[in-house]
Amino acid sequence: MADLQTIKLLVNTPDRVFYHDDATFVELSTSEGDIGVYPGHIPLTAVVVPCVLSIHNGNDVKKAAVHGGIIEILKDKITILAEVAEWSDEIDVERANEARLRA
Repeated sequence: MADLQTIKLLVNTPDRVFYHDDATFVELSTSEGDIGVYPGHIPLTAVVVPCVLSIHNGNDVKKAAVHGGIIEILKDKITILAEVAEWSDEIDVERANEARLRA
């Protein structure tokens, strides 16, 4: 169970459970702007826009690309339902460049 210093983070995509572990701080972008979430954050539901998701756990920081979705923040748990989530080593650069040109 998460203590007062950490919060449970679950990131799901249609294909897989992308991330499920504790975090001390989470950063991402929503349709209302960038947010940072610490344990004990007020409840919030928001639309996630394409962004870099930063997951802090102590001194360790993991970064992933998230391509839209929704986030639900509760006192002791964050759930992100993402259309796509990829670690940097999973990104298909050619596909990403083609998508950028189409945008």
